[in-house]
Formats: sequence, structure tokens, C-alpha cells
Amino acid sequence: MNIAESNVVFEPHPGPQTEALQRSEKEILYGGARGGGKSTAMTAWMVEPHYIENPLYRGLVIRRNYTDLRDWIDNARHMWRYLDVKVVGNPAEFRFPSGAKIRTGHLSDENSWSAFLGHEYHKMGIEELTLIDSEEKYLRLISSARTTVPELQVQIFCTTNPGGPGHHWVRSRWIDTAYNQTYTDPKGNTRIFIPSRIYDNPTLMEVDPGYLDMLESLPDELRSAWLEGSWDTFAGQYFKDFNRDVHVLEPFKIPEGWRRYRCIDYGYTNYFACIWAAVDYDGNVFIYREHYEKEKHLDHHIARILELTGDEEIYLTIGDPAMWIRNPQNSNRMDEKMPSMLSISDILLMKGIPIVKANNDRVNGWNNMREYLHWDGDINRKKIVKRPKLFIFENCQNWIRTIPSLSHDKFRVEDVDTKMEDHLADTTRYLLFHIGRPDKPKPAKNWVIRELEKLDRIDSGNELTIRS
Repeated sequence: MNIAESNVVFEPHPGPQTEALQRSEKEILYGGARGGGKSTAMTAWMVEPHYIENPLYRGLVIRRNYTDLRDWIDNARHMWRYLDVKVVGNPAEFRFPSGAKIRTGHLSDENSWSAFLGHEYHKMGIEELTLIDSEEKYLRLISSARTTVPELQVQIFCTTNPGGPGHHWVRSRWIDTAYNQTYTDPKGNTRIFIPSRIYDNPTLMEVDPGYLDMLESLPDELRSAWLEGSWDTFAGQYFKDFNRDVHVLEPFKIPEGWRRYRCIDYGYTNYFACIWAAVDYDGNVFIYREHYEKEKHLDHHIARILELTGDEEIYLTIGDPAMWIRNPQNSNRMDEKMPSMLSISDILLMKGIPIVKANNDRVNGWNNMREYLHWDGDINRKKIVKRPKLFIFENCQNWIRTIPSLSHDKFRVEDVDTKMEDHLADTTRYLLFHIGRPDKPKPAKNWVIRELEKLDRIDSGNELTIRS
């Protein structure tokens, strides 16, 4: 998309920038790493010819504070200088010859939010989305993105980097569900996340190569977020080593000789979590399935575990030690005929799931889990010096969503904050304390060795006769 036909000020770079500008989803999140051309792309997106030629078009650009908004306005003035646009008011309003208008605003105080309510905006651009600290505020803001003009489709274009007060809700809304793919919510609204990095912006790489040097020299945490665009890294993160590109694999058929495990963390109000894992001959662990639900009775979970396991041979099932407590609440019992003094582990055993009590050493368990996740190398250059020992199949979406989001406990920094969604982390911690690698099968012998062994057995059987 060119923003001026006779005087071309901007042409999108091939790759993510072009892709983002061509998307038709209602909500588009573009960016991730720094230097990927996010702000420039959004500025061009706001003045798509089909829109600015329509006198009824109304657009809105939002920055978090007035200082950032002024910078954006200056850049837009320069970029749109051939569009015969007039800039009036404070905050600025851009008025086009057709009668179309693009307004600007900021969210520096609570009162500023109300300025946009009740309006109709066909395109809404929001910069640095993670600076909005809650999804509720975002939804309140985009409630003004609507149309009474059939030819003007409503779209919201957001840009951001990982980190900031809104990191978790942005990650949950886009990265976990719409990473390079269209997600449709129950109401039929669509959204997509298009990731970009500095390597996708050859203009910046050529004009300011020192910017890449600066990003590469950052401390590990910032480098992972700003250079690699990793949403799995943020300040206070507990498992900093986790990287989707390193640890997450496409599912494959588990070889027959690998040892399989199950691990369970019980919950009713909180989530009930079960993972299935396989261990190869070198001790590498592959989590290949998960069951993750809440507010379901135990009989439901047992049926699902047995159904998902099928005819797989499970070497060991490991469970949360709290499952050995007797006299659980009535809501946890199988039915009214079940004796009240049975523990959860007793009921599992009766229903065909023998289980052993997990080691519940939290801090040492987390340290052990970190060792399994640890790797070394440069993911941008696809060079891995040290491979991790723990891998996750991409169908285990709740594991991939929750483990990177865990933070340190504020008072016991060696531990995970237990107020967070740590149930699948607990199952993994239990698992890694109890696994063992299977014995490697002995290599097949060639026919010469087999024949010599046959002769040796014959000689041994006739040894007394031969020597006599």
C-alpha cells in the first residue's frame, strides 16, 4: 500500500510489514521486537486510500501519554505531507480534502478515557498496547470502533513490544491464540498477531546499524524481549529460559521403547491438571498431552484420563501429595456411596489409575525444572550450542500459556507465586523428580555373530564328550 501515488513516501517492506497491512481481521497486533517498523506501518495503515477518500471516514490514534502523542503527530505530518491534509486543534485532528478526519488522543489520566466513548471510529490505531494495564480498559476503548457506513470496515491496529503492565493480558489475547493465524472469538470477531523483528526492517538496518549493535548488547532479559521479540520473557519471570522456538515441537509419534509417564495435580475450584510425558534413551523429556479443566467432579477427570491414555503403557503415574489426604469434601467424591474416608489417591487406584506420591520439595523442584529447560545459543542465527532436556508438543497450549507467565513470589523469591496459574508447572515439577530413562535396546547382531554364538552353544553342550 502506497500512501501517495505521485509522491511515494512509504512502501512496506516485504514480509511481516506487508502482511500486517493486508490483513482483514478486526483486531491486528503487529510487532514484538524493537525496530520492526511498527509505528510506520500503523501510520500508513490509517490513511488507506479507500478510507481517506470517504467523507464519512473517522479514525482515531491513541498513545499512552501526551509526549509520545506529540512525537507521533510530528512523524505523521511528515509522512502525510503530500496528502493535502490540515492539522488543527490540540490534541491534533487531521482533516483531509474529502472531509475524512483522523483524531488523536492519549490515556494519561482516567478522565481521558471518557473522551472517546460514544463516538464512531472506523479505524483505530493504538501504539504501545502493553502500556494499557488491563484488558477491561482496552475493551472499553475499542467499544467506539463501530460503523454505520457499510463500505467502511471496522478495524483496530495495535503495536507493542513485550513487557509493561499489560504484558500478560496482551499475551493471552493475541500471542497464545492468534500467533500468525486468525482467531475467531465466540461472537465472531477476528484477530491476529503478526510478529516482526529488526531483521524485517532493512531500512533501519542500513541507515542505523548501531541500533542492532545496541540491541545485541542488552542484558539477556531485555535482549530476548527487544531483539528476539520473545513474549516468554519479562521482568520478574520465573522460568526465563523458556523459548517457544526452542522448546515447543510439532507432535510426532512416540517411539515404542520410550518410557511414558502421567502426572496429576488435583483441583476443583482451581484447575485439575494432568500431563503425559515420554522419556527417550538419553533422558530427554517430551510432554506430549495435557488435560486441564476446573469445576468438574473427579469421575469426569478419571474418565478423561483413561480415554486419553487409551492402550498406552504408562510406566508410572505421579500425584500431588495433597491427594493422599483422607475425608475430602463431598464435591470431590465419586458419588454418595463412596466411603468418605477414601483419599483422592484411593479413588484413582480403585478406578484403574495406580498412583505414587510426588516429592513436594518446591524450591529444589523448580531448580531441577530450570535445569531441564536451560539451553544456550542464538535463536536468531539458528545456532543452538546446548540443547534443553525438556520439550513440549504444540498441542499442549495451556502448558505453553501458563509456564512462561509465572513470576517469583514477592516474599519467598526462590519460589513461584502460588496465586498464579501454577498447576501445570506443579505437575512438571513432580514429574521431573521421578523420571528415569529407559534402557537402550541392544543393537541387533549380524548373521555371522549369531551363527558363531550357535556354534559356541553347541560346543558348550558337547564339551565333556569332545574332551573325552
